[in-house]
Amino acid sequence: MKRIYTFLVISALAACTTVFAQTAQFLTLPADARTMSMGGTGVVAPANAFSIYNNNAAAAFSPVRGALAASYTLWQPGITGSNLANLSGFFKIGKRSAFLIGSRFYLNSEHNITNEYGSITGTYRPVEISIDLGYAYKITETFSTAATLRYIISRMGPDASGGAIAADLGLLYNPGNVSIGLTGTNLGSKIDYGYGPYELPAQIRLGAGYRLHIGEKHLLLAAAQAGFLIKNSGLTAGVGLEYVYNKMVSARLGGHYGDPEKGIPPHLSLGLGFTYRGLALNAAYLVGQKGSAVSNSLSFGLEWAF
Repeated sequence: MKRIYTFLVISALAACTTVFAQTAQFLTLPADARTMSMGGTGVVAPANAFSIYNNNAAAAFSPVRGALAASYTLWQPGITGSNLANLSGFFKIGKRSAFLIGSRFYLNSEHNITNEYGSITGTYRPVEISIDLGYAYKITETFSTAATLRYIISRMGPDASGGAIAADLGLLYNPGNVSIGLTGTNLGSKIDYGYGPYELPAQIRLGAGYRLHIGEKHLLLAAAQAGFLIKNSGLTAGVGLEYVYNKMVSARLGGHYGDPEKGIPPHLSLGLGFTYRGLALNAAYLVGQKGSAVSNSLSFGLEWAF
C-alpha cells in the first residue's frame, strides 16, 4: 500500500509542478489579479490587501488604515484545472506599522487511486493551504521593511500529508514616483510526506517601478522585476504597464519569462480594474505560447480599502 501512495504523491507533484523535488508551487502564484496582469511584478506593487504576497513592506506606506480582499484564480484550466482561493489584508497601527494577515487554499486536479494490482479504487484531490501573519515597519519616510511567518499544509494523498514553516522578508524604497523593492520568499523547512523531503520554492526577487502623472486624470505605472529560484538556480523576469483614468478605471498589460522546467512558463497577461469609494474589482487573463499550460488562466479579485 505504501508503494501505491508513493506513486500517487509523485504523480500529484508532477501534475502540480514541473519542478522535481519541490512542492507547494502554489506559493509562487500571484494571489493578486492586478499583479498577475502586470507580468507578476508584485515586488513594487502599491500597498493593497495583497501586499503580504506581493511585497509585505509596502503595507507600511499605505495611505489608508487598512484593506481586506478575496481572490479566485483558475490556474492552468486546459491541463490541471486547479483552483486558488485567497483571503488577505492589513491593518495600520499608528503611522509607521502595519500587521498583515492572509491565507491561501489551493485545490489541485483530481487523481486516481489504485490498488496493488493497478485497478482504480477511487479518486483524490490534493489540497494545499498556507496561513500567513506579517509585520511591516516604515523605518524612514522613504524606506520600509517587513517579515512574514507562514505555515504550510500539504495533503497530496489519503496517507501522504506534511507541513512546513517558512518566512518572507521584504524591503521597499519609495522616495516618490520611483520605487525599488527586494524580497526573499518561502525561506523555510522542507515538507516530508513520509517518502523523502521536498523543498519549498524559495526565491529572491528584485524590482523597480515608476509612476507618471499626466494631468489630473491620467496616470501611467511601469514595473520590471527579476527573480532567482534559490534551489534550482533558475531565473525569472516580468514587466508590466498600467494606465489609470480618474483613479477609477485601469487597463493593464504584462509579460513574464520563466523556465517551464523550473517554474511558471513564459506568457503575456492582460487585465482590467475598476475602483469606486474604496471598493476595487480586478481581473487578469494569461496568454501563453502554443500548448502552454498557463494559457487561459483567469484571476478575479475584490478589495475593500478603509
